[in-house]
Amino acid sequence: MICLDCLQGKIDERYKSLCVRHGIDLISVLYIFRGPFVLAMGKSWCPEHFVCANPRCGCKLIDVGFVEEGGHLYCEQDYAQHFAPKCHKCTRAIVGECVNALSQQWHPECFLCGKCHQPIGGTQFHIEEGKPYCEKDWGAMFQTMCAGCEFPIEPGDRWVEAMSKNFHSECFYCMTCQVSLEGQPFYCKSGKPFCKKHAR
Repeated sequence: MICLDCLQGKIDERYKSLCVRHGIDLISVLYIFRGPFVLAMGKSWCPEHFVCANPRCGCKLIDVGFVEEGGHLYCEQDYAQHFAPKCHKCTRAIVGECVNALSQQWHPECFLCGKCHQPIGGTQFHIEEGKPYCEKDWGAMFQTMCAGCEFPIEPGDRWVEAMSKNFHSECFYCMTCQVSLEGQPFYCKSGKPFCKKHAR
């Protein structure tokens, strides 16, 4: 294993070209780890070189969590302070799971339904008038429901508006004989549709 930081300025340019030209890994022959080493992000470091890339920090990453940014490793604190996106709701840094919605970034627990104010997190949601809504509340507030089957009338469905209600075409039928009343004269008794024959 080779610590790339240990090799800075110690590799003769002719060895680099020999290595590339002949495919011989001369560097590994010259600098082999003896003792403890750290293997992270597909690279090897001496423990003293496995530190935060922020020169003002330089804390040992073996003792804390770290995040890769632009090919460099930073402690979580420096990443949060200098690179992490800020949550649109609470303005705190987002380190970890992030919801990208409405051209903003949010903590999953900060991305709330506009009606019930419960976290939507990474589940499916709908947007109305610039606000997010969970499936349940969006359906109750904005979706047209069939008065017959009580399921939503989806875009492209054939439907009938009658008796100040909405029905799927196949759900608008005589309550006695179940004959379709779409496009037919009907009678309303106790708020329910009946064909002419069964309206008495």
